[in-house]
Amino acid sequence: MKLRKTLSLLLALLMLAPSMASCGGTDQETTADTSDAGNTAVTETETETEDPYLDDLPDTMDLEGRTISLLSRVEGEEMNEFVVEEMTGDVINDAIFTRNLNLEARLNAEMINTPIWGDDASGTKELENVVVSGSTDYDLFCSNSYRTAESGYKGHLLDLNSLQYVDLTKDYWAQGLNEAASIGGKQYIATGSMSLGFYRYMMVDLFNKDMFVEAGIDFPYQTVLDGKWTLDYQNTLAEAFYQDINGNGERDAADRFGYVTRMSNDTSINDGYWASLNFRSISKDENDYYVYDVNEENFVNGIDALLRLMNGSGTAQMCDNDSDIYKRFNEGLAAMTVARLYVVESGDFRDMEYEYGILPMPKASEAQPAYYSYDQDQFLVYGIPKSVPVDDADNIGMFLEAYASESYNVVKPAYYETALTVKYVNDQESAAMLDIITEGMYIDPSNLYLTMISFNSMNLLRNVLKQKENTAASLIASSRNSVQNTIVKINDAYKAME
Repeated sequence: MKLRKTLSLLLALLMLAPSMASCGGTDQETTADTSDAGNTAVTETETETEDPYLDDLPDTMDLEGRTISLLSRVEGEEMNEFVVEEMTGDVINDAIFTRNLNLEARLNAEMINTPIWGDDASGTKELENVVVSGSTDYDLFCSNSYRTAESGYKGHLLDLNSLQYVDLTKDYWAQGLNEAASIGGKQYIATGSMSLGFYRYMMVDLFNKDMFVEAGIDFPYQTVLDGKWTLDYQNTLAEAFYQDINGNGERDAADRFGYVTRMSNDTSINDGYWASLNFRSISKDENDYYVYDVNEENFVNGIDALLRLMNGSGTAQMCDNDSDIYKRFNEGLAAMTVARLYVVESGDFRDMEYEYGILPMPKASEAQPAYYSYDQDQFLVYGIPKSVPVDDADNIGMFLEAYASESYNVVKPAYYETALTVKYVNDQESAAMLDIITEGMYIDPSNLYLTMISFNSMNLLRNVLKQKENTAASLIASSRNSVQNTIVKINDAYKAME
């Protein structure tokens, strides 16, 4: 293995130097050891470390001081995923700053970001303008997953698999997205550790540890590891937690429940069940093209189990919005709930008086082979505009690969290990659960093409829950022809690019 010195190591030492000089409880000066033969002072020697990079990029990379220009469509805090101005002491901010400094030193290049503000489609509209006009102003594009997938379908992005230095099989790329987004052996969008949204938009279960201790119920960690964390098991737990707090003999907002949620089509909070219950509508043929693949029995059985949980005696359903759900959870009026991972970063959760843990969302039954995780469609993905010069595409691909790799080394630990498992969540079991959650990410292609394919979590699952009855079979039957025709349309569009 090659040996390298890394800027991140030097930076860390420089940051630690003042505190190292001031600690130790002594005013004695540290002097060089001169006890060796000949009374010769021992001099410092350079220490090299094993290659810290997971990528296979060559040592000779040099982009000659160029600027990599990113065009992004962002929402609020997401803009700070790309470039920050200085170190502030915030663990994630400083990790992003360090990553970019490392990239600049390694590649002799820096990245700038041009944000696009507006609705979900504003970024891809601007990308289309760039590509159609032949502009070379931008080297990379980043926006939410389902809009950017459509940009690939429209021919506005380069095939990442065609680039010399991009290796999407590496661990720093999200393999769950690769499985859904690749088509005909080509792939036009990718994500992974360089997108904090990849982690933040994952759907998870949260449980109130104090309530579990008070009730004498073991934390469900071992249940998860044993493969027995299912909807029916969670329903049994929820019923055990119910308490009629006000003693009026009625289930109302003043009572304590085991689980809290909403059954409505105006919330995305339950979309994660599309993955966790193994609802798959599209698979691949032997040539890596999409095929219609709906297991009606699986949908019917999974939704039956979901309705048992949501209509169970231990489940609260009186919330008018998602904020009410988390308010009940934070106040100790519900032992469990489902959430996007980013909610644990909010002030309400950081100031929560109760300790809580993180779990994967439950399976439909023990027969389901694994836990599957859902990433909300707003997580960010990357692509390279089709208009970049042919002779420059590999250089941009080189930067993108190093960007992903360095994010895995620097930014992921800051968010995943430090921020989540230390600052926000205080037990290592939750860290193990996060491994299961991230490794089990599954994205059905129907959720990448939301505006084209009607059979997806947004349209089917939300409507079933709003109706509070299992209408999955009729919804599957009514959408089958439309979905099959759209799949043919998508496949044909990509085949025409060959």
